[in-house]
Amino acid sequence: MNFLCSLAIAFSMYSAVPMPQFQWDQKNYENSFAFFPLVGAGLSGILFLMYRGLVLLGISTLANSLILTAVIVIYTGGFHIDGYMDTMDALCSHRDRDEKIRIMKDSHIGAFGVIELLVLALFMTAGIFEAQCIGCFTSVLYGFVVSRTLSGIAVCTFKRRDNNTSLIHFETKGSRQFTLTMMFIYLFAVIALSFLNRNSSVIPAILVCVAWLFISKLIYEKQFGGISGDTSGHFLCICEALFIWAVVLFFILRSRL
Repeated sequence: MNFLCSLAIAFSMYSAVPMPQFQWDQKNYENSFAFFPLVGAGLSGILFLMYRGLVLLGISTLANSLILTAVIVIYTGGFHIDGYMDTMDALCSHRDRDEKIRIMKDSHIGAFGVIELLVLALFMTAGIFEAQCIGCFTSVLYGFVVSRTLSGIAVCTFKRRDNNTSLIHFETKGSRQFTLTMMFIYLFAVIALSFLNRNSSVIPAILVCVAWLFISKLIYEKQFGGISGDTSGHFLCICEALFIWAVVLFFILRSRL
């Protein structure tokens, strides 16, 4: 029951999927983040079914790509996009650290956030479109699990900005250790599954995302003094875009060699 409760809490917090309502226990709440990648697995499953259905209906690849990008936003309820926009607003302001943190906490959306969201949406749609055209769309679906797995590793190991961050409820040592262990299990499972299905572009795409993990650590600590809920959303959105394009580019390079 504890497993199911934590799983339901994870889907309630990080997706728009309806979940049964019950009294949240603190331990279940803390352990819920360990099941964050399963939310990504659910998204991958929905995208695959949508993709197959749209292809059977004869929908054009462009329209298909736009719909699938919209499904990503609908499924997550825009939860991670909010953090992405807040972080981009702060980074693009080129102010000092305190002012950037103030901008990030501001509930109003700035022009930079809107502009950068448009850029992200274009990159995501273009990547999904290209993946369908060259026949590697199924490889792209691993990215929604990988991004959440790496995000979980960051939450457990990276320096946090302060005690006011929304990540504070994962503070207990036991929940961090459990979450970190689960994240590595997910990562190994993705690698094993990609080998089993002969999705050879997945491994280099994971390496690209791991590189982004360490780069983002340097950026967040320098610009904000550590990670927060907003920077976690920022990391995840960019990680997914990088994964998609890494799969596409490595698939193209492999086919030409």
